[in-house]
Amino acid sequence: MEINATVTSTAAPLDLPLPGDGRVLIVDDNKFNRELVADVLRLAGIRELGFATDGAEGLAMVESFAPDLVILDLMMPVMDGHEFLRRLKLTPQHHDLPVLVATAVSDQNTRNAAFDGGAVDYIEKPIDRRELIARVSVHLKSRLLLRHLQGYHDRLTLDLATAQAMQEALLPSPRLIAEVKERYGLTVDALFVPSSELGGDLWGLVPIDQHRVAVFAADFTGHGVAASINTFRLHVLIDRLGIGADPADFLTRLNQELLLILTRGQFATMVVAIFDRSSNSLSVASAGGPTPILGGGPPPHRLPLDAPALGITAETTFVTHRVEMQPGGFLLLYSDAMIETCDASGTQLGEAGLDSLIAESLACGDAAPLNRLTTGVDRHGGGQVNDDLTAVWLSW
Repeated sequence: MEINATVTSTAAPLDLPLPGDGRVLIVDDNKFNRELVADVLRLAGIRELGFATDGAEGLAMVESFAPDLVILDLMMPVMDGHEFLRRLKLTPQHHDLPVLVATAVSDQNTRNAAFDGGAVDYIEKPIDRRELIARVSVHLKSRLLLRHLQGYHDRLTLDLATAQAMQEALLPSPRLIAEVKERYGLTVDALFVPSSELGGDLWGLVPIDQHRVAVFAADFTGHGVAASINTFRLHVLIDRLGIGADPADFLTRLNQELLLILTRGQFATMVVAIFDRSSNSLSVASAGGPTPILGGGPPPHRLPLDAPALGITAETTFVTHRVEMQPGGFLLLYSDAMIETCDASGTQLGEAGLDSLIAESLACGDAAPLNRLTTGVDRHGGGQVNDDLTAVWLSW
């Protein structure tokens, strides 16, 4: 038990108010000491105080009172302050609870032992009230700030998880992909990997009639929340406008709509392809996106498409390119992250590297060539892709 434990006082007012919503637990076997410290804290604004007479009672109070700060005496019966610290820090949920040691013991070995045990601060008795308030203020405000940040982090994590699930729900379902294969004879293999929780890429399948189905791949500037919001906007616009029979006409109408809602500096690239099984033809139009790659018949090659991105100017002209669908052919749509992926030296994979990966996939006769293709992209980038990555491989 410590007896030299008075709290010194001055005539100066207490002008360092403490956050009133903080909870402080005072662990001290001396009733006079507990009451003096409590009076100082109450005058400084602390409304919720807990008390314990030894370390064992203090550990129980930590569980029931849930303090934001502990003011701890060291020399106590039943369980001293050092043992209290040791047991407290063994409990994961209380490992970060700040403990301010207030003791009459002033030798350096005791101070070192307290800090080694997990104390965040050390104050000697007799305690000066202004020093006590100043030290309590630092640790209590830090604790409350960390609690606020943790709460914000938890809310943000939940919101992002919800938004991520909503964005993934925009993508074609396995059921729709199966229906497209059965109805139109089109096999769809796709990859969608946002660079963070949310992304600015979107791809989709839109049945037009019993003979025609459209597929699109879009990429908005940036990534994260702002870009993902634009993908929701795009999904709504596609439903409202309807893709129709001519992809260039659709891109023209979509461009006019996006000019009205995108802020300065925002734009989108997009490729739209329409498969028509009645004429065995493919119609494709592009708005600034990476050039689609067509396979079947001649060696895989890029379609001659070149037009500005969406949301830049109303005078943009889009062109539809029509080709015959050769037996065993395929069409690859992809975002620019695929060819812009860099290795450790900063060298991009590039179109030539992508062409090599496609040739490798075809030569191996993979049933799912996109797997080998994206594995090659990942290998080139060392597992680091710093942008949203989308790839859609359509074969017939």
